[in-house]
Amino acid sequence: PGFQFAGISTIAGDNPTKKFILIDTQPQEVDGVTEFENIYSMIFAEEESGFFAGMAAALETKTGKVAVVNGIAFPSNVNYQWGFESGVNYVNAKYGKNVEIVELPSYAGTDVTGANVGGNYVGSFADEVTGKVVGNALIDQGVDIIFVAAGGSGNGVFTAAKEAEGVMVIGCDVDQYDDGKNGSENVILTSVLKVMSLNVERALNAVKDGTFKGQNVLLKADTDSTGFVSAEGRHQLSADSVAKMQEAYG
Repeated sequence: PGFQFAGISTIAGDNPTKKFILIDTQPQEVDGVTEFENIYSMIFAEEESGFFAGMAAALETKTGKVAVVNGIAFPSNVNYQWGFESGVNYVNAKYGKNVEIVELPSYAGTDVTGANVGGNYVGSFADEVTGKVVGNALIDQGVDIIFVAAGGSGNGVFTAAKEAEGVMVIGCDVDQYDDGKNGSENVILTSVLKVMSLNVERALNAVKDGTFKGQNVLLKADTDSTGFVSAEGRHQLSADSVAKMQEAYG
């Protein structure tokens, strides 16, 4: 699981009879080769899940100001940012809203090409202190819903939301409802998903039934691999928001 395991390419080459399932990253290139017969690599269309986060935020905001907080401007994180922005813009255009996406210039991201992508980047996936600083700065500007795609740094944003009044967060990658508990309340509006468990099970079944094929795949909503949490008791979206998001999902 994760980009830190991209280097299994060499191990896979040395062990051609072994099968590898690589999650959320593609295998590292070796001698010009990017796909391997014994590595099934799955990455997810983060921009799709980010889109649902943007929709949720724009549909539910009471202040008209929303934001996304990211870790580092790696492609996957930038995908989340741009997906979020697209979701907000979609709601503004389709439903006649005027929701503002708030960005802090001092925390703008620089992507792998050196381009300024804006947004709100902590600069780390493991810096809760700065995460809380960024969260508080956004809350001070009137933001009441924050999409948190920042790994461990996001815990600081969660803390900022829990200490504020009327601020909610949107979880990322997995159902984070339990992380949102704040006394008798919960700060999670919903979570947007990379449906990893389903796809790991599919890959394992392929090994079992002999259809395993090494390849690099991009998983999207058409295989139920991205989406958002709408299960009862695990979100706080209105029925109207859920219906509009499911319409877009369809």
